[in-house]
Amino acid sequence: MQERPSAPQMGAEEDKNAVFARVWRRVMGDQPMACPIVWDTGGASPTQAPEAPEGAEPSEEATQEAGTKACALPAPPPGCRPAGDFPREDTMGVLGPGSLDSAPVLQTLLRRELADAREYQQLSRRASGPPARMLAALSGEKKHRAKRLAAAYFLISGVRYWPEGEKCPPMPSYLGTLRRRFAQEQTTMAAYLTGIETTDDPCLRQLFYELAQGAWDHACKVRELVEMA
Repeated sequence: MQERPSAPQMGAEEDKNAVFARVWRRVMGDQPMACPIVWDTGGASPTQAPEAPEGAEPSEEATQEAGTKACALPAPPPGCRPAGDFPREDTMGVLGPGSLDSAPVLQTLLRRELADAREYQQLSRRASGPPARMLAALSGEKKHRAKRLAAAYFLISGVRYWPEGEKCPPMPSYLGTLRRRFAQEQTTMAAYLTGIETTDDPCLRQLFYELAQGAWDHACKVRELVEMA
């Protein structure tokens, strides 16, 4: 049994705050707004800082108390238009063309989540009562996870990727399929954790981390279903 995944750690090869600030200056041009994304080196995840007053630098206290919602950019003030097209291919913009190397990984994980959703849906038809409702809920959660991956893929590539007709393996027995699902959820968790180590995109790493946690939670629910059988 694998342990619950821990928060992803970023490499120290580049100052992430400097990267975000550089990209923000390129986006906003001559606008005086401070960059709203602050890299928290303690938690290794991007956080959103409160909007600074015009011409003022964000305080250290404001940076420490920044929220935990990752990569959420505020709407620009009225009359403010971004300078140029963002992200550009020559920048490290989050969820932009710089993360195209992760596109095949996103495709593979998205197809896996859709296939899992169909398998849980079929399992729900073999069960009844609370187990059937739990399996139907798992199917819905899998579809939601697939939508999150599809959104990231679109932001990176500009292509809407949603494969239809993903097949799931044959089901020899109800309990046998649950046993396979338990192992598969742990495999999926490991795939997301590997994805964290293969990308420098902070938003993508945060997404992989959250989905890895979700895969672990699904494995625990499958174990509960086996206990109920």
